Amino acid sequence: MGRFSFWNLLKEFVSMLNESRKLFLKNKKLMFSVFVFFLLLNGLLYLFNVLTITPEITNFTQDLNLLSTMDPSSPEYMAQLMKVFADFRLFVVSSDIFNVVSFILNVVSVIVIVHASALTYKHENVKFKDFVVLILKSWKGPLVTSFYISLFSLGYCLFFLIILFPIILSSLSIASLFSLVAKIFALLVLFILFASYLAIVWYLSMVISVLEESYGIQALGEAAKIVKGMKPKLFLLNIFYVLLIFGLAQIVTLVSLVVDRSQSFAVTLSIGLVLVVSAFMGVFLLMTYTVAYFQCKSPQGQEARDVESLRDVEYTTLPTTSLIGALP
Repeated sequence: MGRFSFWNLLKEFVSMLNESRKLFLKNKKLMFSVFVFFLLLNGLLYLFNVLTITPEITNFTQDLNLLSTMDPSSPEYMAQLMKVFADFRLFVVSSDIFNVVSFILNVVSVIVIVHASALTYKHENVKFKDFVVLILKSWKGPLVTSFYISLFSLGYCLFFLIILFPIILSSLSIASLFSLVAKIFALLVLFILFASYLAIVWYLSMVISVLEESYGIQALGEAAKIVKGMKPKLFLLNIFYVLLIFGLAQIVTLVSLVVDRSQSFAVTLSIGLVLVVSAFMGVFLLMTYTVAYFQCKSPQGQEARDVESLRDVEYTTLPTTSLIGALP
């Protein structure tokens, strides 16, 4: 019975992916433009990281290593120390700028992808000017909701670190190194699985913030309400996405280790391919959540929520004597 249910879940998951694939093919021009736009934004962020933050990290590391070889009582040591502080301050400023720009561009990308997916799903055609106006009108909701999601994500990460810290302290000896690695790995897997489960409501709340007037906590509550019956499929989608991104990251790491540093073109090419594939998967993920939103809002989605609500109902056995006593 369990195997049969999982097979049905797998078929429903594949069917949902197929719906998203059809959505991309319904309006190839619009969806391809959205993909190029999303890829361009990610490419600009990557270039900013490579051209600005990476050199600053390199300079900071080199200056810090040089500082460790100098005499602390010499005047050159104090000058080098101030240079290290300056490098670190510059790195922090650049990182803050990168995080803010990345946050804003991510919100803009979500708005563009969700609106394009929704228009294609509803078979609506709009002019480019009207599409831009539609995006400008709906910036506030996703921005607020994304801010709340960022806070929840930060809190979840801090919770993970709070649990991880005592485990590390209790396994500091070399003899328990294998046990420490095993515990951290198991905890990390649980962390990713539960984060993938939480992301169901987070992603869907972003779609709601774009297509409806609710945002923030209200959008998160609405997403948790309408997603009943769709959670297993969307959970599989998130796990599939995480595994794919993890696999792509391993490819880049492997190429960086195997290929000689002088052959940097191979590393750049692999990073470029990974960037293209990850950008397409990001677009496809939001398209799938947009499709899931409309399915949740459909009568079939309402029936699925009613069925799941009935599962939560607890039946109480009434005493027979009380029923007999109530008879006239």
